[in-house]
Order: sequence, then structure tokens, then C-alpha cells
Amino acid sequence: MESARVKVMTNPLVAYFQIHRTRSQAAFEQLIADWKGILVSDDYGVYQTRTGLRQTCLAHLIHTAKGLAEHLESGIAAFGRKIRDELQRLRHMSTERPTVGQWRAWYARFRHLMSSTTGRLDKAGTFARRLDREQEALWLFLDLPGIHPTNNTAERAHRFGVMWRKRTRGTYSEKGNCRVERVLSFRQTCHIRGRPTFPLLIEAVRCRFQGKTPDLRWSTHQEPLLACATP
Repeated sequence: MESARVKVMTNPLVAYFQIHRTRSQAAFEQLIADWKGILVSDDYGVYQTRTGLRQTCLAHLIHTAKGLAEHLESGIAAFGRKIRDELQRLRHMSTERPTVGQWRAWYARFRHLMSSTTGRLDKAGTFARRLDREQEALWLFLDLPGIHPTNNTAERAHRFGVMWRKRTRGTYSEKGNCRVERVLSFRQTCHIRGRPTFPLLIEAVRCRFQGKTPDLRWSTHQEPLLACATP
């Protein structure tokens, strides 16, 4: 049996899980369907193909930069340390807004690092070109209120689903996938809203046997911000 991929998209009010066999473009399109909004994600190639506004997760980029900073080759390590520091400064701007002068100084340093490194044929050059391609998605959080510089919200929500898959080795049918998707989505949405999961689940089952529709108005609000995570 091919291992299933647990995917999640979440905003400040609701979460939705999906189980799919691949991390393909088709799987991503199925996940977001007709959704429209601002995507906060890592820089996985499938996400980069989506049209519309997107914020790249700075935490993922900082993690990569830290790895380069520990490289044995001195040139790669030096670049890794410099770009790690600059990306950390950028992330901190989400809580301490920069002045015009601070932003210009940061952007000048960032562009200098890019122009001096993108031509390299090593790991430093690869990462610099990656950042250069992602420029428009690096600091969207500075332009639009409510946007986070990381997709940590989705990563935290995703962790429970991943642990479930590792413990159970996934499901064996589409019916099983559907059941798990609904349970995970319900559980995480309750967690987001600060609602007790078990009493609401009992109420839903009671309504099912009584032929009634449970009151789910607490879960139907929508927000334009979306964070995505995949294993």
C-alpha cells in the first residue's frame, strides 16, 4: 500500500484535512478547490505555481540557511551565516515594524548578498537563486495586515495528523480516508475555536440518530488567510 499524505489548510477559524497519495499539482488543486485568498506556505514548487498572493514561510528558509552556515566549505558557511541573520531580521519585522531607513538598509544588504552569490555553482548559489525567485513572497506580511511570516499555524495543526498516520500506517480505502479527514478537521477546528471536541461529537451523533441537523454555525465563518502544510 502506498503511504498516504496528510495535508491541511487552516486559518484563524477553521481547519480542513485531506488525505492524498501524492504531493502533486493535482492533489494541491484538489485541496484548495475554489478557495480564493492569501496562501502562507513553504516554498515547495507546487505552491509556487499558484497565481495570487503568497507569503513564503521564513522559518523554513532560516532553517536552510542555518544548515549552510554549518557547511565545511568556508564560502558556503559565510554566506549561510549572513543570509541567516538577514532572514531572522526580516522575520522580527513582523513584531517590530521597521522604519523607512531600516528597511532600505536591510534591502540593500539583501540585494548585495543576492547579486554576489546567485552566480555561484554551489549550494550557496542554489539557495541565493531560490531566494531571488521568491522575492515577492518574502515580505508580503509587511504590506498586508494579518499575514504571518511563517506557516507555523498549519505546521502545528499538521503534526497531529502526521502522528496518526505513523501510528496507524494510514487507511486502506477511500471511505476510511473520508472518515479520518472529517475527524481530523473537526478536532482541529474545535481546538482553534476553544470548543470541547467530545461533547460536540456526541451531539452530532445524537442528531444523526434523531434525524436532526446539528448546529454548526460556530464553524462556518470564513477568513481570507490560509496556511498550508504537507509532510
